[in-house]
Amino acid sequence: MLNKLTSLLKSIKQSAGIDAAAYSEDGALIYRTSDFEACDFTFPHGQKDILQPDGVPITVLPLRSGVTVLLAGTGEAYEKYAALVRAAVEMRTEESVKELSPAERLRRYLLGELDSVCAEELEGSYKGPFDCYVLTLVTDSHTKLSELKNFLEAMRERGDLIIPYDEHSVAYIKKCGEEDEYQSATDFAFTLYDNIKEEIRINCVVNVGGTVHSFSELRDYFHRCELAYAFGKMMTPNGKIYSYKEYILIKMLSEIPPESLTKYLGTLLDRDSAEILADTELMVTAEEFLKNSLNISETSRSMYMHRNTLIYRLDKIENATGLNLRHFNDAVAFRILTMLDKLVKNNGDKTTK
Repeated sequence: MLNKLTSLLKSIKQSAGIDAAAYSEDGALIYRTSDFEACDFTFPHGQKDILQPDGVPITVLPLRSGVTVLLAGTGEAYEKYAALVRAAVEMRTEESVKELSPAERLRRYLLGELDSVCAEELEGSYKGPFDCYVLTLVTDSHTKLSELKNFLEAMRERGDLIIPYDEHSVAYIKKCGEEDEYQSATDFAFTLYDNIKEEIRINCVVNVGGTVHSFSELRDYFHRCELAYAFGKMMTPNGKIYSYKEYILIKMLSEIPPESLTKYLGTLLDRDSAEILADTELMVTAEEFLKNSLNISETSRSMYMHRNTLIYRLDKIENATGLNLRHFNDAVAFRILTMLDKLVKNNGDKTTK
């Protein structure tokens, strides 16, 4: 549903010039057009119009899925577009939901394509404790997805859910409990990835949403997997495991208006910082150093690099940016710098398209 909704809002922006935003049930920003100012909103029951911070009246459209759409404007034309959005997003297919297979029903639930009645009915069938790791796995072909799904089916244990949801991806809801041998969802993801690589030699990316404690939270954690994948690809394109918790900061930064992001980036850029950010070799070294908890020995070993070469590169980064990555506070500042740089460039790429 979210892909359909964002595509529709983009189309309305292009054809009618109407800016819009969409928020999840918990108030998190899902999508906004470039000129819609992102901020925190509350949605009092029955309230039709609110004001955007710059004084523009807003039409509020709550959807059955829990998503709320905001259109920047009010009046008859905006009501018509609101009705169009509702009809397009919530249109039921002729196929009865009750006739769907359990896997297809779960797939539609994760994607927000079940209406509230069917969703509540499905949630009711999963009453009781529901402690599970929520992961998604992405491959580069449909054939490999089938092989990957067969592998997951073979290692599935009682209570696990395996839900293919598009041509390249499958959700894996792994049941866990007090006797669980894994310390966290991310710990399980690393073990799972190693097993896949060793047993079936398929290239895939594992996205970690976290540990969910009730079935009704599943959609939100599935959405976290999607965000982890999107932000992970932006920050470290060649990564194999992306965890939502690692990207919560970039999620927060992504909700800041582009012009403010550019301003903040400017305050962190120092001397030849831009040159360093464009140097792939140095950036890979910095990322590996951060990943290894600022440990020079571990980083030089994992990169098969002489210790002196690593120190030389870290010194070069410090001379250009003024940030010594061997110090925790500077390492945090460097991480924020790289996030801002990626977000600003990403916004620039969207603008030119």
